[in-house]
Amino acid sequence: MPDKEQPEWLTTLEELPLSSRLRTKESLKRFNTWRIGGSADCLIDVVNKTDLALILSFIRKHKIPWFILGKGSNLLIPDTNWPGIILHLSGEFKNWQTLETDSSYTVKNIVSAGAALADVTFAQRSVALGWGGMEFLIGIPGTIGGAIAMNAGAHGGETADFLLEAEWMDMSGELHTTPRDNLDFNYRFSELKGNYGRIITSAVFELEESDLQTAEKKMLECQQFRMEKQPYNQPSCGSVFKNPPGDYAARLIEDSGLKGKIQGEAQVSPKHANFIVNLGCASSVEIMTLIETVQETVFRNHSINLELEVQILQSAGYG
Repeated sequence: MPDKEQPEWLTTLEELPLSSRLRTKESLKRFNTWRIGGSADCLIDVVNKTDLALILSFIRKHKIPWFILGKGSNLLIPDTNWPGIILHLSGEFKNWQTLETDSSYTVKNIVSAGAALADVTFAQRSVALGWGGMEFLIGIPGTIGGAIAMNAGAHGGETADFLLEAEWMDMSGELHTTPRDNLDFNYRFSELKGNYGRIITSAVFELEESDLQTAEKKMLECQQFRMEKQPYNQPSCGSVFKNPPGDYAARLIEDSGLKGKIQGEAQVSPKHANFIVNLGCASSVEIMTLIETVQETVFRNHSINLELEVQILQSAGYG
């Protein structure tokens, strides 16, 4: 007997010739760094580009709500059921290789990385070669795809500063390669977002000529900064709000008397005011209530509207 709660498209999806694993009614708590959220009708661990092309074409044809996530380090997931498909890249999307001997490049220090490769892994492997510039990724608990999509940065550097080109797939399953100069990047923004129907599959970066000792020292400094200044040992999403021009969100929040404020099991971190931590079993409603309280209070005190840096899970476009 068919499951009445199972969406009709799921049966058809299960018939696709995929190597990737499909999971139904999968809890999303372990797929985000806040450790909160409900379940998804379907979560797919996509292991290769062939599968990704088939899935995206299927999503477009059947107009299914979907979202792509990496480590979920910049994401708020509601506690309700997600009525669609969550794409979680793995397998070949975790590739990393140097391209300094590739005849198509005239400079050294060239690295190719898959979208699902952890930022920490990218930083460690690059530094091991004595290549610098992107040591700041050691303190960002996300993936290369997410770092490009959000133009992640810290300590004066941004991902877009080192990007040479990005490979991405459209909703028809077609691959594209676009040079950095043809892409729009701003503070914590790029046009290469799943929400816009462009799924990053890999990217090529040019790193700085350095040496092992110097690069290791800078990476350790970035790591130490995170450990000293941020609540790295508590579930959070990283920075909740973007820094407004000429100021810092953390300063405005602390100046508004909100540092340490608690809403249920959610708290504005006493260590860093632009972090909201999960004290144990926080709900998405408690997180959102605290976010709104911070925005309203900062606006009342400083006439500044704090914009969200964290994304909220919502359906992406069909392309």
